[in-house]
Amino acid sequence: MHRKTLGFLGPKGTFSEEAALCYMQKCRRSLQECSSIPAVLEQTSQGLLDEGIVPLENSLEGGVGVTLDLLAIQNGLFICREIIYPVHHCLLASSATALGDIRQVYSHPHALGQCRIFLEQKLPGATCYTTESTAAAARLIPKVSGAAAIAPRRAASIFDLRLLAENIEDSVDNVTRFVILARRDSDPTGRDKTSLVLSVPDGPGSLYLVLGFFARASVNLTRIESRPARRSLGDWLFFIDCEGHRLEPKLAQLFSELSCAVPFLKLLGSYPADPYIA
Repeated sequence: MHRKTLGFLGPKGTFSEEAALCYMQKCRRSLQECSSIPAVLEQTSQGLLDEGIVPLENSLEGGVGVTLDLLAIQNGLFICREIIYPVHHCLLASSATALGDIRQVYSHPHALGQCRIFLEQKLPGATCYTTESTAAAARLIPKVSGAAAIAPRRAASIFDLRLLAENIEDSVDNVTRFVILARRDSDPTGRDKTSLVLSVPDGPGSLYLVLGFFARASVNLTRIESRPARRSLGDWLFFIDCEGHRLEPKLAQLFSELSCAVPFLKLLGSYPADPYIA
């Protein structure tokens, strides 16, 4: 029997891989590394992967811009699952490197942002550099003198690094919401969420009027986030999550009416809500 392939942001040792392994406890998959988040989406949309897992938002840093921007324009991809995963960062260095030796810190931009307090208090003189992923930062460390990486604890064993500090994130409640992407979304389960992205007409109170569609239909919103539409200044997209499945009559009617009232609307998928409790 063919085992479905699941793409993740590599190399091994990223939080994306950890979330993928968590997902695989319920669904058997063959993991495949991808070089970037855009590569995960592209290979999934082309059918080179059955599914892809990407970070969507973090409790400290908010939405993952590259994921949101690509979901708005990538055709043929839908969210079919979500995974809320606890994120705990570690400071990793080569075996001979002590905390006082560190002059450079490497990591993914979101990881650096989630550890601001630690960096300011413990490494105020260090220069921060961004990498494509946390594991890519860890892989780089043996080649750079006086350097450390912010990465998952598991990356220390993968890349033979020393654990200098752990749980260095600004909040112990730090979690990242990952989504599984596929070429179709999920069937209704009775405990679903639906994600969509839309633009609003130009005019006073336009967002208020759009949100009124959800209020009149008694549909609860669980998230709303704005992103530049990457066209002209002041042109915005709104990413919305709501309770329910798009095939439910109430939501189907809501989206039908809403599509006639806004310049752009794209359903990103309906999927089971993750029951994660912090």
